[in-house]
Amino acid sequence: MTSPMFYFRLTLYTLLLLTVSFWAILIGLVATVLGKRLNTNYYVARTFWHVAGPVLGWKFEVEGEEYLWDLKDVGGRDFLDILYLGRIFPKHAAIMAKKSLRLLPGLGWFMLLSGTVFIDRKNNKSAIASMTQAGEDMKRKRISLWIFPEGTRHLSPHADLLPFKKGAFYLAVQSGTPIVPVVCENYYHIFNGKNHFGRGTLRIKVLPPIPTTGMTAADVPALVEKTRDLMIDALQEISMPSPPGSQAPSPTPLLQAERGTGYQSTASSDEAVVEATIGGHEIRRSVSVDGAGLGGGKKGKKYTIAMVSDFFLPVIGGVEGHIYSLGVELMRRGHRVIVITHHHPPRVGIRHLAPGLKVYHLPYTPIASNATLPNFFLFLPYFRTIILREKIDIVHGHGSLSSLAHEAMIHAPMFGVRAVFTDHSLFGFADAVGVLTNKLLAGALRNVDGVICVSNTGRENTVLRAQLEPELVSVIPNALVAEQFRPDPTRADPQHITIVVISRLVYRKGIDLLVASAPRICELFPSVRFVVGGDGPKMVELEQMREKYLLQDRIELLGSIRPSDVREVLTRGQIYLNTSLTEAFGISIIEAASAGLFVVSTRVGGVPEILPGDMIEFARADEEGEYECEYVVRALIHAIHTIQKGLYDPLRAHERVKDMYAWSDVAERTERVYDRAIATPEKNPGERLARLLSLGPAFGPIMCIIIAIEHFFLWCLEIVSPRDEIDQVESVWSHEAFEKIVDNERRSRVQVQDDSSPVRKASRREKTATRPT
Repeated sequence: MTSPMFYFRLTLYTLLLLTVSFWAILIGLVATVLGKRLNTNYYVARTFWHVAGPVLGWKFEVEGEEYLWDLKDVGGRDFLDILYLGRIFPKHAAIMAKKSLRLLPGLGWFMLLSGTVFIDRKNNKSAIASMTQAGEDMKRKRISLWIFPEGTRHLSPHADLLPFKKGAFYLAVQSGTPIVPVVCENYYHIFNGKNHFGRGTLRIKVLPPIPTTGMTAADVPALVEKTRDLMIDALQEISMPSPPGSQAPSPTPLLQAERGTGYQSTASSDEAVVEATIGGHEIRRSVSVDGAGLGGGKKGKKYTIAMVSDFFLPVIGGVEGHIYSLGVELMRRGHRVIVITHHHPPRVGIRHLAPGLKVYHLPYTPIASNATLPNFFLFLPYFRTIILREKIDIVHGHGSLSSLAHEAMIHAPMFGVRAVFTDHSLFGFADAVGVLTNKLLAGALRNVDGVICVSNTGRENTVLRAQLEPELVSVIPNALVAEQFRPDPTRADPQHITIVVISRLVYRKGIDLLVASAPRICELFPSVRFVVGGDGPKMVELEQMREKYLLQDRIELLGSIRPSDVREVLTRGQIYLNTSLTEAFGISIIEAASAGLFVVSTRVGGVPEILPGDMIEFARADEEGEYECEYVVRALIHAIHTIQKGLYDPLRAHERVKDMYAWSDVAERTERVYDRAIATPEKNPGERLARLLSLGPAFGPIMCIIIAIEHFFLWCLEIVSPRDEIDQVESVWSHEAFEKIVDNERRSRVQVQDDSSPVRKASRREKTATRPT
């Protein structure tokens, strides 16, 4: 579905183009009178760039621009080409265009005044005559000609060029003028012509001139091939985002390359069994991609970091666990970490979580999904006091739906504090929630110093939603403490195959697919059982399905489960099923894999990036049609046969996941983002307001007004409560003491586990029985 904003921006661009076209007539008349007719294109192009560029939020970085100022002929590459032409179009140059354009009101009149060379593509004889005349004019008037060698519009998501027309090259050879190739970055990620028209920065590269002196018509095919190859290489180079130091180039897994070889694939051997079982269509298989390793960590400056989010303990979830685990690991590496969140009665004020994580619970009440209402001004006094008291160096916000995180990103630059944001979610562009969230996110991250996403898919989504420069965004995934999810094959019933599901029972988690597929699997495999943990609105539909098909003895609904019980539930099964319709990462998947379960998941979001292909079976997330669960059923059949044949080793799977994901690696890569953010030059208020103003003709000024009022409010706070009267927290943090506490806690846990093991209990009973009375 195409959003109204797309049509608005497209209409705005068209109106700007038509308006400048009519201005161009006046510019052309004046330039002709002054004897500078051949500079008309330059004046008009610059006018359009200065008018439309800031309004639309398009910027350009030009490399090799010096070659344009001594050119004779130019080869270049849709509707929006006019905008980047406005940035680089040189003086004393004309354009070659199709004849039909001169009939357009405004634009056509201007092109007639500017000396445009019109080509009638339908009349070959006329086209040749026009080209010959253009060549003679180039020699006589010493002008250059701007040509699009592809000959037609070409808008594609891939960095590629159509085959070149040879007319321009014959013209260059005829006139003996060099060819200067000009290549603009593929802008499909900003404007796709269908439903997306965003903002961003494009790179333009001007290549060195290619001489044509001494060439004949026989040399034209080779000249065309050489020019096209050079331009394709340049296009692919500038269309490729420069990855920051902590960003991984789409690896699987995301953190580290696993050690060892993979399991034997069961795809070919099981395919016939699947077809014989349910028939139907072929499904796509997963592909394993080698991971990228990490370098060793460096011991740099230690920071004081404030993690800010609406989502934190005691509520349990992926974001909440990520903040706590990352904070503890950063403390282990010598940093000071605090957390700012809203209160959870009776948790109010300042609390400390083991092993020493300080948490500020502010007096805000969540309204829905544990998130608070945006309040740009009420949060500022609390934020100012905490930042000054704790002497914060970096503010790290978490969660696209967290109002506190958004406001922290906006407030942080006012105190000279660096701001980093982690996005844990994927959102669309057409639904009402997505449009509103994306707009607020773009405003919050306009002046941020670094952004982290948990998957490469999430990175692409965030760059588009928040209108960010790609080089600002790093990919650092979630992790887990693998020792907390050790497999226990003895707990699974050897007489049955148990499929475990742990999820919030809501629509976006694909519970409808579970409701549809579970009865079919139970019908096909009498030995299969389901264990479902979690709660939510979809629980009613699961209960109705279980009663309808009389599966009370085969589908166990556990309801809400505690985090400490997750491993106990996982180790009851051999297969873990994830049916999410959208997932940026999927922490529950790697927890299940660490616990030794073979994973079946829908191929959505960043899920294909997190495990090797032989540890996970993928299914399409189709949720409509007569056979809405067909692909999930097929994937489950493959997984069931893999378990039945004994091709999956739970203990080895645990060791592989343990090598892939660790919070120490996540903290190390996060430190690199912090280092880069600290090294970023601080933006002055004027620069920040200018960046906010580029958000759009309506939203930009609104954000500027909010920031202006906040600065006035901050000035009032400085008068009422001077910062030199705020008590500052003196750090008594000891890294050695922290390590000692953690080691003692680990040893006590191991001791408790050993004491509760069946072998140790049996040993104690034996000693008691043999003890003399």
